[in-house]
Amino acid sequence: MREDKTTTDTELALLYSAVKNAFREAHLTTPDLDARLLVTETLGVSTAQLIANPRRVIPGHLAHEVEQRARARLAGQSIGRILGRRAFWSLDLRISPDTLEPRPETETVVELALSVIGPDDAALVADLGVGTGAILLAILSERLNAFGVGVDVSMAALSQAARNAERHNLDSRTVYVAGNFGEALAPVFDVVVSNPPYIATDRIPQLEATVRNYDPHVALDGGEDGLNCYRVVFRQARSMLKKGGRLIVEIDPAAEQAVVAEAQQHGLIDVVTANDLTGRPRALSLQLSDDNMQTGYKSS
Repeated sequence: MREDKTTTDTELALLYSAVKNAFREAHLTTPDLDARLLVTETLGVSTAQLIANPRRVIPGHLAHEVEQRARARLAGQSIGRILGRRAFWSLDLRISPDTLEPRPETETVVELALSVIGPDDAALVADLGVGTGAILLAILSERLNAFGVGVDVSMAALSQAARNAERHNLDSRTVYVAGNFGEALAPVFDVVVSNPPYIATDRIPQLEATVRNYDPHVALDGGEDGLNCYRVVFRQARSMLKKGGRLIVEIDPAAEQAVVAEAQQHGLIDVVTANDLTGRPRALSLQLSDDNMQTGYKSS
């Protein structure tokens, strides 16, 4: 891509081809899709218009904006970060530097939650580390009688989740609370969901640039073994879940057995595992034992 700050008017097809070719030469995973999304979203044109009107003249200032965004993509920023929005489930979510960018594999958590909440249930759901609100809002969009509480340590993330709820007309069924996972909650929840930070600290530098350089590290870093946040959530389970309630967490597929073992140490049983679209274990549904619900669990 050109580095000059002044861009002349150009035809739509020429601009699109330049972006697409640059992305192909950089060996991006999905160069054509990325180019199409970047061009259409930046210019406010549809894919049909991109095909049907290739000789449409794009003013220089808009062409320059496309080129600037293309350079950001080549530098490792994701299309979602560049555009400030990301599709998740059936929702169009706004994202910010303060929130994790929702990813398709996290929809596995939503699927598990929906499997235990009946279509007409007036369930109370908590989302720990709510971020953009992706998981919570996806559940509420499918379960019209459910009510949700989003928890996060970041006030900026809570504000972003609240804005996303308002955009999707779900604000009347959500409230947001600042806190360390479930510390401020009471044992009244039918379902508690969480995509906690689970990357071991020394693995973060090895992550792809779109994650390593742009997702907030507080939403990634799970401590030395990647299990620190699970320990907190599992320890809090008895103070969040009502009798028969389920705790559903996203996991690193490679850490399934370690997470299950940690859960069992905290009295969480009846493990149900759900695979993502690649066939790898991506989410766990857990339940406190009756004894644990009655007496509380004493961790060692």
